[in-house]
Amino acid sequence: MERGTADMHVGPGTGGGVAARAEVFMLLAIFSAVVSWAGSAAAAAERAVEKAAAESEEKPAEGERRPLRSLLLGATPEEQARLAEERKRLSAAAAAFGTDPTALVGFYQLTYGHNALTNGLRTETATATVRVPLTPNWLFQVNMPYVWADPNQPRGSTMDGTSDMTIRTGGRLYASENVALFIGTDASFPTAAKKQLGTGKYTLGPGGAVAIPLPRARSLFFTLVQDFNTIGGDPSRVNLHFMQVQSVVNTIWTDRWWTSAVMTWDIDWNNNRKTTMNLLGEIGHRFDDHWNVFAGPGVGVVGKDTFLGLDWTVQAGVRWVFQTPLFPERLLEQLPRH
Repeated sequence: MERGTADMHVGPGTGGGVAARAEVFMLLAIFSAVVSWAGSAAAAAERAVEKAAAESEEKPAEGERRPLRSLLLGATPEEQARLAEERKRLSAAAAAFGTDPTALVGFYQLTYGHNALTNGLRTETATATVRVPLTPNWLFQVNMPYVWADPNQPRGSTMDGTSDMTIRTGGRLYASENVALFIGTDASFPTAAKKQLGTGKYTLGPGGAVAIPLPRARSLFFTLVQDFNTIGGDPSRVNLHFMQVQSVVNTIWTDRWWTSAVMTWDIDWNNNRKTTMNLLGEIGHRFDDHWNVFAGPGVGVVGKDTFLGLDWTVQAGVRWVFQTPLFPERLLEQLPRH
């Protein structure tokens, strides 16, 4: 899942100068500190879960159904083995579908969406995405949208052209049978062909994603948290600063079919902390080892007066997935080390 439709009433400009570069360096320094902390935090979190499960293994009181450890890991060796295999299957299937944001897989994707925003704007968006795993633990992704915009207002005129390009880079810092952690950042560039089709700003959005297999529900649950902030661009355009929290339940029905239920919260820090919440449903099918198709509707639930406010949307796309990194681990191991 990608970040929502950009503000169509602000546009591109020039770079942010010395101050913008200083902000970039400061954000990168903060981000590096977060990266160093996140790996140990994920391991500590998993140890805490295992400790809680172990402490709950005492004989349950009368009336209790099952202890926590039995629910998480299984009550018998056979059930424990079955649930462990199911976790592996769920993670592998979500990676093959291209739906797990923590998985280090690559894909080429084309997505189409019709979006009706609460400010009256109507857009048709075709987005091309290229995601490449550079190494077994690091990836790079580029999104390039082309937008047809209709203000849907008196004396409004339709227009079309490229919008702001975004990139994502990051790595999987921790992965086990029970949890996976991805840390990275998105960045956007004012590449819109026309002023009204983009933000006119450079933005940076560091964040992270956590994925947890739920074998009893045949699902993968993951949450993605990012904080986007303007770091340069046209000074006459509105600065952006908002946080996005996206939670997804990705249910793996078979090795060919999946559904996703997506809830996205956006908090606009520059607009009195106004909040939007959008819901999206998706159904997808995997044809073979590479080709996947998906489609689904969405609707806005909360937030009627922010640039992220959504009335309704319909999206569909095709994705070609591959799992071979650009620089395989064997090649990296052969590089000289000092």
